[in-house]
Amino acid sequence: MSAPAPQPHSKSRILPRILVAHLEPDEVRPFIERRFPDAPVCYLNDPDRLETTLAEHDPQVAFTIKQEIFAGDLHKTVLNHPSVQWFHVGGSGYEHIQPWDRPGLVVTNSAGVLASYLAETVLGGMLALNGHFLTYLQQQRAHEWRSTPFRPLSEQTLLVVGLGQIGGIVADHAKQLGMHVIATRRSDRPHPSVHELYPPEALPELLPRADFVTLHVRLNPETHHLINAQALALMPRGSRLINTSRGPVVEESALAVALESGHIAGAYLDVFATEPLPPESRLWSTPNLLITPHTADNIAGWPGKFTELFLDNLERWLEDRPLINVVSA
Repeated sequence: MSAPAPQPHSKSRILPRILVAHLEPDEVRPFIERRFPDAPVCYLNDPDRLETTLAEHDPQVAFTIKQEIFAGDLHKTVLNHPSVQWFHVGGSGYEHIQPWDRPGLVVTNSAGVLASYLAETVLGGMLALNGHFLTYLQQQRAHEWRSTPFRPLSEQTLLVVGLGQIGGIVADHAKQLGMHVIATRRSDRPHPSVHELYPPEALPELLPRADFVTLHVRLNPETHHLINAQALALMPRGSRLINTSRGPVVEESALAVALESGHIAGAYLDVFATEPLPPESRLWSTPNLLITPHTADNIAGWPGKFTELFLDNLERWLEDRPLINVVSA
């Protein structure tokens, strides 16, 4: 049986003043009104009105979704407003609001909400690269009929760098395909789909063993250019790289060189150091590189899925229960 639908919130409890900062309020409004029809919610979709809206509404709770013209510094302004007690990030990444140092402030994110969908895209990238689909697309455009053999994934090793929720699902898919899965994460807790688990500092010893490397780490000083020229040189000739985490985790110029030389046989990038990727970027013409515009988890209706988690947490907030996905600066 399916779970019962959430019921509208009772009027008996005092609802906090809520600020929802999102460019398309109608993508989230129906979810909030269905479960909390009496909540005092202010929807902000004009960045130029941010300061005025904060002063007039004095929200206690904020739910924000970062978008191209709703940049990180605006979100940080919301987080630092003195009335805000709880800030929920509509997404998994929260480096755009770091650091914060406000006693009593609670920050949560939406990690895991889209994990299975992003993992599905990673699998698609692996299959496309391994099956030489980029080569065949070029041949199709040139009206060329030429076959290239591929090596079965079941004979290959996948290295998952960052075995979080997304990396764990990617590992599940890879194991189902018969791959040997090795991974890194800080916790030594076993994962059923990972054959060998190592701490992050073991990465240099693991890269030479990997036919595929997929990155699932947060961006911080330790992971900035984690995959640089030295790391790429450690990967076997003919190996492949996938990055759907954060652009600066990969040193893009070094990857371009490795792809152009043929040392790296192929790569899939969904994230970049500068987004949108500038038209003059070398990457657009780099061979054997699959590019998508930061859309690896861009499923239809994704804002609603983030909103549902926010509302689940709002229930917890009102009942003084621990919130889901609390993060620290």
